[in-house]
Amino acid sequence: MPRKGKEFGTVTEALRSAQRSAARKKRAREKRAAEIAARVPGEGYEPCIVSFIDVLGFRNLLETRHAKDIRDVLLQLREFTAPVEELRTRKMKDARLLSRAFADSVSDAVVRVRVFDTQFNDGAFFHELLDLLHAQVQCVGQGVVIRAGVAIGNAHVGPSGKGPIFGPAMVRAYEIETNEAIYPRIVVDQAAYNNFLEDARLRKQDHDLEEELRYVDRLLRSDVDGTRFIDYLGASESEFDDAAGYYLFVQSHADLIRGKLTVTNGRIREKFEWLAAYHNSVVEHVLEEFANGCRSAETFMAEYNVDPVPFLSATIVNA
Repeated sequence: MPRKGKEFGTVTEALRSAQRSAARKKRAREKRAAEIAARVPGEGYEPCIVSFIDVLGFRNLLETRHAKDIRDVLLQLREFTAPVEELRTRKMKDARLLSRAFADSVSDAVVRVRVFDTQFNDGAFFHELLDLLHAQVQCVGQGVVIRAGVAIGNAHVGPSGKGPIFGPAMVRAYEIETNEAIYPRIVVDQAAYNNFLEDARLRKQDHDLEEELRYVDRLLRSDVDGTRFIDYLGASESEFDDAAGYYLFVQSHADLIRGKLTVTNGRIREKFEWLAAYHNSVVEHVLEEFANGCRSAETFMAEYNVDPVPFLSATIVNA
């Protein structure tokens, strides 16, 4: 038997009843949304590693380069900093199975965000630093010089990483890139490094802190001002297929710096003078290892028919 509708004595009573019913439905919707947000990662802020990456001297490019050249630079930056494509998740519970990186870009900047509050801890901090090292090597190989800031904190990326990306960690990464990186270096926030030391979610779950430190610290270098940055020139040697490929990269790195020093002045030139000093310190360290026997020039000559010592010595940049 159909339920008899409630009768109202006046129009005012009917309106008030409708308003109360609408309010109850709204509260029910909000409650359901809150329950879903609690179950679905990424609906609000979540702990992330955020990297804010920028092209060094972009304003100078706008004044001296054709629009087509600038477009190519930006496309290369986006290509080299883009996260590796992963398999699509079929279930919502798999959305944060392992740490994942997402990226967004605007003009000459790219923001990378890696979530790490996941079901399995796979060494998120190390993997983000290694990805950034590869990106910097690839950019330099194409004549694109970048700087960046890396921070850890809360950010919003959405369940599938489609953003919008925002949050306190993004602001901090931007501040580091703008005010602290200064030179062509990817600076890691001291607070972020401390988080890595304290938060097991940032480390591989079957590694203790000492073991994970060996992997992470191999990628980093402290500058004379105490700033910790990614040692892309020194730490990338093991990422090349062979020693010859690495030495050729060192040579192209020297050529890039020399070329920039001849066409820049003022504050921009100072940044490449810093890069020259960094380059020379790495090369001099390798030469020292040949001199003290840690490396064998004879072995290199036997394999490549080139004496590495004069070859590397010729890459020292006189700024």
